[in-house]
Amino acid sequence: MKRNITYYPHYVDSHNHWKFKLLRSLLGWEAEGKFWALNNMIAASENCVLKLSKKQIRAAVMNDLSLSSEQFERFITILTHECELIINLDGCITTDIVRDSLQLVMKDREEARNRKQKEKDINPTKIFSI
Repeated sequence: MKRNITYYPHYVDSHNHWKFKLLRSLLGWEAEGKFWALNNMIAASENCVLKLSKKQIRAAVMNDLSLSSEQFERFITILTHECELIINLDGCITTDIVRDSLQLVMKDREEARNRKQKEKDINPTKIFSI
């Protein structure tokens, strides 16, 4: 079963939240755009967790965000500790919005799978032999 998401809600006034105001005051508007790009990468990852502890993933994310290793470390630190926009557990990062969205989607997927199974149970495919 697919364990990531292709959509999450994005509120039109999110830029007014204190977390984003602090992020912009520390790193500028570009950092907010980089956060949303990072959030998209998290959403597309297995279980909506981006494993930055893996060298190849870390390198790809740094490249995609056009950040040096030092800039990236600072960015992740600010997102985690100052702005509280990401959850960082031993190099595995996620965000509340993608975790919440994944939880809802997984519930919907499970319900859809159960409905399909019930339909199969009620109307089993008949195989006729000649």
